[in-house]
Amino acid sequence: MINTLKISNFKSIANETIDLSNVNVFIGENGSGKTNILEAIATLSAAKDHNLNINGLSSKGVRVTKPLLTMSSFIGQRQKNEIEISAEIAETNQIIDAVIYPIDKDDIYSAWNDKSVERIEKQILKRVESNEIKKIIEIEVKNIHNDNTKNAELFESDLKNAIAERLKSLAGFNIKIEFLTRFLIYNINTQSLRGIINNSKEIPLGINGEGLDILLHDFSKKEWEELKQYNHLISWLDEILIDETDSLKFKGHKLGRSSSFLYFKDKYMRKNNNIFAAENSNEGVLNILFYLALLISRKTPKFFAIDNIESSLNPKLCRTLMKIIANLAIEHNKQVLITTHNPAILDGINLFDDRQRLFIVKREDEGNTKVERLKLKPEAKEKDLKLSEMWMRGYLGGLPNNF
Repeated sequence: MINTLKISNFKSIANETIDLSNVNVFIGENGSGKTNILEAIATLSAAKDHNLNINGLSSKGVRVTKPLLTMSSFIGQRQKNEIEISAEIAETNQIIDAVIYPIDKDDIYSAWNDKSVERIEKQILKRVESNEIKKIIEIEVKNIHNDNTKNAELFESDLKNAIAERLKSLAGFNIKIEFLTRFLIYNINTQSLRGIINNSKEIPLGINGEGLDILLHDFSKKEWEELKQYNHLISWLDEILIDETDSLKFKGHKLGRSSSFLYFKDKYMRKNNNIFAAENSNEGVLNILFYLALLISRKTPKFFAIDNIESSLNPKLCRTLMKIIANLAIEHNKQVLITTHNPAILDGINLFDDRQRLFIVKREDEGNTKVERLKLKPEAKEKDLKLSEMWMRGYLGGLPNNF
């Protein structure tokens, strides 16, 4: 898990340090920079995945623009040419960082370079002598030769991978960062959840909601049982179905515009006429299923963000869903960042649990984004005022003050 995030010169974020935990909720007026925080992490993720280009960034949910607009640009200040992003790993206190600069500052299609990778390569060359390389090759060749099943192509591939890993280990860069490279920003839309639009190719779940039916079909028995515990969130839901052969399409249950095999049974309808497709279902059930699957599944990322979580959800449902998400994130050892404009989401957070945190995001007079964590004093437990009410009354900040 990441416990400290540092961002410098990224969009509206001039220089910010944010202390994170398992569940992190960000509120603030439109344009305050909430999504920029998520995108900074996604950019660090792309850098460590060696995918700092327009496809790598957009596939993670980053709104790509030309580098001149990606790097901070404030009136009266000279624009810097590099973006710096770093994350400290809670378990080891190791720092994962990226110092990135564009190939062409004025080209939206420009790729980016990462100075931290260049630095690592230089350190490896300095620390590893030629006789050490020879020794590594001898050991790995012997190991691979002992496996008679290897063909020439696999032999060469295995040798390259083995040498690369040994060199990194010798240089002290054997950090496990898969949790970071898999980071995604989920911003779901109904058409993708219905299977009508399939823009994201990320698996098992696309950043817009793609692939929900396939992931549910792949659930283990234990995961299905856990999911069923939350059927009560949808009052009319009797059962979730996966039509593996898509045969219901030919019985008139959907037009066939959707590629989704997901169906639902309505407990209030007649038993012989109560099945309808994701293509025709209300968006609320799809949103809820998506978030639950994202948290429950062992195959989804351990570290991710949800932008505008409240979309299409009833306010009371938002509060209950937020409580469930917080509990599932902690139970399944996942770390999530959430942005919202719905006050009801705040009532689902327990700020007396240090694993759940609320951040107020605002723009300062110069235009730079400022992030402040909200902490409640112990005596606040005795007061009846809800966080949602405190926010709407202006006690927390995070509201427009220009009208």
